[in-house]
Amino acid sequence: MKLTHSAFQKHIFRDKIFFIKRDDLLHEDFSGNKARKFEYFLVNDFPNIDKLVSYGSNQSNAMYSLCVLAKLKGWKFVYFCDHIPSFLKENPIGNYKYAIQNGMQIYTVVDKKQNAYSLENGTTLVVEEGGRQKSSEYGIKKLADELREDIRKNHIKNPYIFLPSGTGITALYLQKHLPFRVFTCSTVGDDKYLEKQWQMVEDDIKILPIILNSQKKYHYGKLYPEAYEIYKELKNDMGVEFDLLYDPIGWIKFLENIDKLEGTPVYLHQGGLKGNESMKARYERKYDKIN
Repeated sequence: MKLTHSAFQKHIFRDKIFFIKRDDLLHEDFSGNKARKFEYFLVNDFPNIDKLVSYGSNQSNAMYSLCVLAKLKGWKFVYFCDHIPSFLKENPIGNYKYAIQNGMQIYTVVDKKQNAYSLENGTTLVVEEGGRQKSSEYGIKKLADELREDIRKNHIKNPYIFLPSGTGITALYLQKHLPFRVFTCSTVGDDKYLEKQWQMVEDDIKILPIILNSQKKYHYGKLYPEAYEIYKELKNDMGVEFDLLYDPIGWIKFLENIDKLEGTPVYLHQGGLKGNESMKARYERKYDKIN
């Protein structure tokens, strides 16, 4: 399998023009920022490896992408998380469900990172949570090259990129390889969290992405009515479905700041739509009013 150049589309939302880089359309099972982060492992040979190990949350987008990668490579896939709700065990859904179907072996442990690295040896490849590692630069640089070409072909003057961040590694490497500004926002922690993630992979970056903030503090994974409302509005007005965990918070923070930003916005769609299955179910259980 080889990743192809993803679509680049022009849309209007709330009377503003946006260009959207559709990395959600890269491949049905291997798409978004996780496909970019793990492309290095996809295209290179690892003749001595027979097992892939990683760790993170029980509905991680990275977890699902890694299980697909392992299946393509013929590797076993072992994953560590700190808990699996009994409801999820009894009613598998979303990334958890599809990763299990793809042969993932998942274990709940107190220290998931320590357990993952305890298995590291000459035949086992350990991937950091969310792809927070130097090898991610390979695929993200290719994404930056695509964006430069897309922007040139569409004659966009004074462009800038926006994307919401988990670990922030995609934003970091895009800024490293693009001549124009990259804006992001934190969805997992605060600004210091993002800066710490960046320092873990690059200690000499001259230009960092600019972090946008919101008047309201949002907590990772928590359900917000306004987040689902903007998800529906985006889908209805642009015909594009976004991830329900990161993108709504990203769009809320982006739109709060957009009037202060100069230029033409390019929004990076990072996939993660399989996770919407579980997120929609959570919204339904909480609010009981989602169609």
